[in-house]
Amino acid sequence: MRTLIIGVGNLLRTDDGAGIHVINRLNALHPEIETVDAAMGSIEIIEAMRGYDTVIIVDAIETTAEPGTIYRVNLTGGEQPPTITHSHGTDLPTILQLGRQLYPDEMPREIILLAIEAGDTTTISDEPTRRVRDAISQVVKTIAELIS
Repeated sequence: MRTLIIGVGNLLRTDDGAGIHVINRLNALHPEIETVDAAMGSIEIIEAMRGYDTVIIVDAIETTAEPGTIYRVNLTGGEQPPTITHSHGTDLPTILQLGRQLYPDEMPREIILLAIEAGDTTTISDEPTRRVRDAISQVVKTIAELIS
């Protein structure tokens, strides 16, 4: 079974870079795990996920929850992601719908969103806040467990 981890985010916007921080840590700790740095998370995600059985997308989100809250949503099981503010252009449900229309036989059977609640996405910094940093560590562990 082929699994891909896609990290989304902007490393220069403090907590918004959570998905990329997860990818960077996975690459350092588990080089056998296939990853893609999708940075701004637009429709290039469609091309990256083609041909995989399972895709896990990691991104920061902004809702009203406490910073560092981790959401796990199975996007192929009919679950809807939390209502979020997007800074990446096209929203994830629209991207996935387009992928299924363009490549119905090549899209993953399972797509999981691991989203980390951001606390600060406006400060220019490549360091996440403490709560988000802790959540990043937890998401890395969760992914390693899911893959093994």
